[in-house]
Amino acid sequence: MKRIEVGLTIFLILAIRLFTAQTITIPVLYGQSTTAVESKITSEDIKGATLAMEEINSRGGLLGKKIELLDCRVESIDLEEIKQLMERIEGVEDLFAVIGANTSGLSLYFAPKFQEKGILMISPISTNPDVTKVGDFIFRACFTDPFQGKVMARFALDELKAQTAVILTKITSDFSVGLSQFFVEEFEKSGTILAQETYLGEAYDFSDILLSVKELNPDVVFVPGHGSDSGLIIKQAYNMGIDVPFLGGDGWGKGLLGFSTIEAAEGHYFSNHWHKDSENEKSAAFVLRYHQKYGEGLIASSSALAYDAMMLLEEAVKMAGSFSPEAVRDSMNQIRNFEGVTGTYDFTAGRDPFNKEAVILKYHNGEMIYHSTVSQ
Repeated sequence: MKRIEVGLTIFLILAIRLFTAQTITIPVLYGQSTTAVESKITSEDIKGATLAMEEINSRGGLLGKKIELLDCRVESIDLEEIKQLMERIEGVEDLFAVIGANTSGLSLYFAPKFQEKGILMISPISTNPDVTKVGDFIFRACFTDPFQGKVMARFALDELKAQTAVILTKITSDFSVGLSQFFVEEFEKSGTILAQETYLGEAYDFSDILLSVKELNPDVVFVPGHGSDSGLIIKQAYNMGIDVPFLGGDGWGKGLLGFSTIEAAEGHYFSNHWHKDSENEKSAAFVLRYHQKYGEGLIASSSALAYDAMMLLEEAVKMAGSFSPEAVRDSMNQIRNFEGVTGTYDFTAGRDPFNKEAVILKYHNGEMIYHSTVSQ
């Protein structure tokens, strides 16, 4: 009887080792908002990565190993929680790459740690230009804030024929502060900034700064915040009778509608990374697979970017023929003309995708509709 038990134990150990040898784990790191509306948006990251994982595994995996995703979500900016999460990620056997994070704040915290350990990091949607400046192992799949700030400033000047603007900046957000700066730099080339007002991230009453907007009566108001705060600002502006176009960056999304109203959001514009109606064959195929797996409804751009980040990693691993972080990093730097869901990728000029497109979306009848595509 004991021989049978010993034999069974040995068999199980060998089976576990064999299974482990045939898999590779990739952590997906993202912030999980505590609000119901934004929580749904941020959870899109893992969906996009999952679709990519399933597609790669259907082709035999990475170098013959099936991918397993490690769901690494941060539910609060708590140092102890983040420390525990980092320990969990470092505990991954044969760790060579991480997909994430999905916010510039989180990426700026984690990137130095991965850089120090020589672990490849591909952030789907961290737009702050400082993220990839951390080091040579840090990449991104999205455009950067200088680009989208310029895009929205040129859109205001050229298409909306705006000559004046007011900026409302969430001073507690590096993303918002940076995007405001880049908008101002471009807009002031041929327009005038009437005022730059600020607010805190936890604010909910914006009457004071909106009174200033109403008195100044600018042609446009630029609000580079996130869905919750920007939605409340737009709702309160509408209730105060402020009737000018509001513009935003990729922090708006569907979350803005959850904190505003259909009427208040109507006619306002924001830059984003992708839209399901983009004219792109890979995009159409992605939308079809997404709906087949998760049903109809919202597909956030972060989902498409997470999908692209995984596909870029697959391409780099194939080119390297290895899971060595150094070899995969070097291969990432050689990727060019790679067709993704959200556009064409070229990393030969650096760790930010060169000439990555942006889309401008408009709120209409409670939906985010495609307006145009802008290239650098």
